[in-house]
Amino acid sequence: MKTLLDQEAPVEAKDFGLDPVLLKKRGLPYPHRNIAEFKRKISDDGYMDHAINRIALELMHFLAR
Repeated sequence: MKTLLDQEAPVEAKDFGLDPVLLKKRGLPYPHRNIAEFKRKISDDGYMDHAINRIALELMHFLAR
């Protein structure tokens, strides 16, 4: 059975950088980012859709436990 850690990210997700939740689950440090990068991502509609989907996925995993 494949888990989220084993699966490759979709092509559109690779454009948004590393996923902080998966890095935390793997025990890896999250690289420091400046606020300008977050502002740029928030203004991108594609990133907002991606972020909402990731949040929904994590909530579903939490609720299913």
